[in-house]
Amino acid sequence: MDYTKYLNNKIVGLKPSGIRKYFDIAATMPDCISLGVGEPNFVTPKEGIDGGVTSLLSGHTHYTSNGGIMEL
Repeated sequence: MDYTKYLNNKIVGLKPSGIRKYFDIAATMPDCISLGVGEPNFVTPKEGIDGGVTSLLSGHTHYTSNGGIMEL
């Protein structure tokens, strides 16, 4: 189905962003681990999940500054 008829012409005429081109290229590379949108192509290791849960339960539930957590 052609959904473009339901969209504003300005939207239809937008060029894809450069990052989308990167995602397409990365998808063709079997050994590439893309972290482009924060979703790698592998399951999160249990240690990482457990660490995340522990951190959340400890109250670390807010964004950090751009510099991250200095102790790390």
